[in-house]
Amino acid sequence: MQRVISIINQMVCFLFFGFLVQTAFAVEKELEEKFGARPLDGVYVRAVENQLNPRTNRVAFDLGVWPLQPYYNGFSLNFSYSHFFNKTYAWEILRFCYLYTVQTDLTAKLADQYGVDKQKIERTAYVISSDVHWFFAYGKFLFFENNIRYFRSSLMAGPGLVSSNFSSKFGVDFGWSIETFFKEDFAWRLEIRDTIAFGADHPHNMSLNVGTVYGF
Repeated sequence: MQRVISIINQMVCFLFFGFLVQTAFAVEKELEEKFGARPLDGVYVRAVENQLNPRTNRVAFDLGVWPLQPYYNGFSLNFSYSHFFNKTYAWEILRFCYLYTVQTDLTAKLADQYGVDKQKIERTAYVISSDVHWFFAYGKFLFFENNIRYFRSSLMAGPGLVSSNFSSKFGVDFGWSIETFFKEDFAWRLEIRDTIAFGADHPHNMSLNVGTVYGF
């Protein structure tokens, strides 16, 4: 009799465990149909709040540092105008960078010890580019525990023109940027760019830029 009761208990436990597994799979399937595959952290997230929608047009003003030039340190004043097709793609129709350069110790050493004429050292004067931006990330974060700030990040690429004190050369411009909104039409932007000038002795013109973006 006890053996029969034990077998019945085992069967009940087995059927109950099977019911739990079947229910779990059913819930999992229902969630995947609604929200997609389960993320790595196991939490389903569904955005119900629209992102802060920027204006269709924008202008940007940046200050840049050009730290990788061997013969001078560059500081730039940058201006750009962009048009947005949608929240994913934008065309930076025109970007202009004017550089102010300061010679490095290497330039002074070449002049003092080897008699190199400083005027014969090539320096970038300005850069003009036109890029397509792909905004691949949108989000928000908590700023100083009390304020929610929206951000978006993009990759960019396009043609460019690098002009120096000797010549002007065409090239390709590319980079990455992130913008943090403090108002619907105002944001701070951090940007890393490199304009590669075809045929130049020092083709890379990398810059780190910080500035503001105004939408209208």
